[in-house]
Amino acid sequence: MKKLIIAAFLLAGFAPAFAQEEAPKLYTLPSPYDRYTTYLVTARLTSAIPLGSFKSDYIDKASFENYSISLEWVLQNSFSIGGEIGYSYFKQRLPRALYNSGDQTISAIQTRTVSQYPIQAFVNYHFLPKSSSIQPYVQLSAGGSILDYTVYYGSLADQKQKVRPTYGVGVGSKFLFKKDGSFGADVRVKYAGTSFKYDYLTSGISSLNTSIGLFYRWW
Repeated sequence: MKKLIIAAFLLAGFAPAFAQEEAPKLYTLPSPYDRYTTYLVTARLTSAIPLGSFKSDYIDKASFENYSISLEWVLQNSFSIGGEIGYSYFKQRLPRALYNSGDQTISAIQTRTVSQYPIQAFVNYHFLPKSSSIQPYVQLSAGGSILDYTVYYGSLADQKQKVRPTYGVGVGSKFLFKKDGSFGADVRVKYAGTSFKYDYLTSGISSLNTSIGLFYRWW
């Protein structure tokens, strides 16, 4: 009987220590964002700088009227796939000048515009785990763009509308507001190009886009 009482006291003394040893293991489970395929929606505001012949032959002013929203499936490996739809608008007004229109010469203020509604699929490769507070990535995207090219000569207009292929290459990073949280910011720099030739545009539309977005993720 005495031996049983001593054994009980010994177990009572070792049990808390054993529990303290084992307790931390409850917190070693991976984040749900690491264990499962998760989902992420991002809204972006973008500034765009014209490049190449688009800049030299048509519009050389930066645009700040660019928006997009994307839905992303974040896989259990380092990749994510998704789709993005956006709006882009460039505009530049030139001083009054003389222009030939058929057999006539007109004096007009020329306003050059181009708007696009790009719809693209993309693939991201992330360099750090999804539980990291900072998540740098590279991106490849491709799809189509509903495009409107319009040049105004005063109240007259030369317009061309097309659906053309569009593509992009980007680098960026996500920043979580809270570790394992649902909300964060996304900063991205992306080269975007659209295949389109008409009038002043001889080699397509290309730009360097810098965007900042806010995202929400869930699982």
